[in-house]
Amino acid sequence: MSAKRFGTVAAVLAAVTCAFAPRAAQAIPIFAQRYNLTCGTCHSVLPELNAFGNEFRNRGYRIDGLAKHGTTIVALREQIGYTEVPPQGSTTRTVPAGAILAAGEVGRIEAFVHESLGSQGGPSSLFLGYLAYYDDHTHTVYRAGLFEMPLIHSPAQRLDTLTTYGYEGGRVGLNELTLATPRWGLEAERTVGVARFEATFGLGNAAGSAYGGKPVDTGTTQTFAAPEVGLYARVPLNDDLRLGIDAIAGSAGITPLGRPRFQDAYTRTGLSIDARRGRLELLAEQWWGRDFNGDGVGGRIDSTGGFARLRWRLGEHAFVGIREDSFAAPAATRSLLWYAEAQVTRHARVLIQQVRPIPGGPTSLEGALTIGVPWPHGK
Repeated sequence: MSAKRFGTVAAVLAAVTCAFAPRAAQAIPIFAQRYNLTCGTCHSVLPELNAFGNEFRNRGYRIDGLAKHGTTIVALREQIGYTEVPPQGSTTRTVPAGAILAAGEVGRIEAFVHESLGSQGGPSSLFLGYLAYYDDHTHTVYRAGLFEMPLIHSPAQRLDTLTTYGYEGGRVGLNELTLATPRWGLEAERTVGVARFEATFGLGNAAGSAYGGKPVDTGTTQTFAAPEVGLYARVPLNDDLRLGIDAIAGSAGITPLGRPRFQDAYTRTGLSIDARRGRLELLAEQWWGRDFNGDGVGGRIDSTGGFARLRWRLGEHAFVGIREDSFAAPAATRSLLWYAEAQVTRHARVLIQQVRPIPGGPTSLEGALTIGVPWPHGK
């Protein structure tokens, strides 16, 4: 990127950040109205969760001992996006996308649904749908259904940008399953002291995406040839530093167009760090993967990649940040992403970002307005 272009982008980001001063976040009212709270209690910038919001989710969406009020069980999240470079097969630069979210209590069990409404010509589809139960005695939350992978951050549902992080959106050979794809199966998360341990048992995967999107027809069909098992650990060393490890293993049943079905056994291992110093936040993870039959003819494919994100907090509800993404399987791709986001009202977020390939290539300027309705009123 030229110095002039770089300066223009930096000026745009600064202008957006200054114009949209941080506001109290009041995103979607499903849980806020239940406990008479503002959504800013759980959200930093819609739809990303803060520390309290993550703990609330980890406890099965319950605050024991706090009085419950009438609740909105269904809400809408609508997003209007813009991109300089339309996706393949489209000429539209302004793209609407949305999702219906619903939650309700059935005794001690919480039912949660995230239905994509489709975008870019794609159909509506179920993105998340599970039952959650929190065991007070063991400090464990159990989920059954279609759930998001419990990575160091939300890989697809609660992103702070419009772009999937590094390795999490990568496909290896003919294996189209990604880490950002929700799984059908069982999940358990348990707190032990200050550490958190999680396990997943996947039997299938979702076919849609967080905001719909037109599927890319590759002519390949894929199922789980064997259950996928995942183990995850998050260990704080102090209040400002947390280390993590993820380990995943499974086997995919893949049927390419015009070819017989084959199985691809795969592993994925990641190491992560989450560090904070005042308003500065660092989040990074490196992945290593191995597909033992990724091409369908017995060829082993090794893959690597990850991301490093550095962002500066402008109050409680606005950020500016930079992130480097990488993925190689075996051909390598890298990109640098600049972004700024802020709550412009209690119920809306504005995001602007620029993605630049490394070492060079055409850049893409993108933006989005995200709104949650109806609007909650709480303490």
